[in-house]
Amino acid sequence: MTILINCSNLKVGGGLQVAHSFLYEIKNNVEHQFIVVLSDFLKYQINQSEFPDNFKFFHYSIQPSALKALNGNDKFLSDIEDKYNPEVVFSIFGPTYWQPKAKHICGFAKPDYIYKDSPYFNQISFFQKLKLKAMEFFHMFDFRNNNEGLITESADVTKILQEKVTQKVFTVTNYYNQIFENESLWDKKIVINESEETIKLLTISANYPHKNLAIIKKVIPVLKENFPEFQFKFFLTIDKNEFGILESDTLNDNIEFLGKVTIKQCPNLYSQCDFLFLPTLLECFSASYCEAMFMQKPILTSDLSFATGICGNAASCFDATDAEDIANKIVDLASNKSLQKQLIENGLEQLKTFDTAKVRAQKYLQIITSKDAN
Repeated sequence: MTILINCSNLKVGGGLQVAHSFLYEIKNNVEHQFIVVLSDFLKYQINQSEFPDNFKFFHYSIQPSALKALNGNDKFLSDIEDKYNPEVVFSIFGPTYWQPKAKHICGFAKPDYIYKDSPYFNQISFFQKLKLKAMEFFHMFDFRNNNEGLITESADVTKILQEKVTQKVFTVTNYYNQIFENESLWDKKIVINESEETIKLLTISANYPHKNLAIIKKVIPVLKENFPEFQFKFFLTIDKNEFGILESDTLNDNIEFLGKVTIKQCPNLYSQCDFLFLPTLLECFSASYCEAMFMQKPILTSDLSFATGICGNAASCFDATDAEDIANKIVDLASNKSLQKQLIENGLEQLKTFDTAKVRAQKYLQIITSKDAN
């Protein structure tokens, strides 16, 4: 079977991680012919020379637009489809802004269209809400009309999404990238130089508003005022100019901006930090939870249903809108070695409930190649 794998719309975050993992898991599959379209953001993380002759790669980043969401036309992708005539197209995540002629299976990871009760919606302006409404209209039109099957990352999202679309919805969970299991592949260029007494809180995330990274600006002053002896530092994978603070701001004393990192750099960052800190307000499934569990790092995250559903009892949860609660939970965990040990043990057990990278790839292929997928 000829399969077109469409990654042309992937830019940052978990989508890149999933695509990278999937491609390397199927690298040795000789049963099918794979036509792979890599976005400009993904092509630098895929070593095409490692793939056999049944893989053909193209580089292209689709330009999203409302018109494309509605009419599903994209000349570059359609020309590739016409040339190679795949039986099925698999887009890792949508919306894709393209409707191929072949059967189209697409991943869904739009939590803002699923969890309408998130406190995120209380924090944004009226005009931001209008913009989100407009985006939801076009994106959901794309999901409903340009695909024959959809794949989510959790049973909870599948249940809610199935009520919004007519096509079949499948569940394949997220997981950590297989690179985490092979230290020889880790990129260790980033070295964190902090004292052992300093609690190092790692957040691997793009600066999307729903990730709620801005709450850190409120948490730091609370920690300094209420716990003046407590030594801590946040490590963020964003650029300082994205965070909106001046060079002279005292917040800089407790934040290190690492900039965008590659998948190969992530395991070493976990190994040098103490906790995963994820104050997100919306998520379908964050691979960061799985990564922290595998790297045996305690998790500090939101007490919202998507987070507790994924982490179970493997995380210390806080009110992600309450800086005092967050500060208290950070200090409580830092001072409780027994709780840290318990969260790590619980995390290793929780990992067993998810699809591994290998199983995820197998499930993707089963769905893609199945005649019952639409």
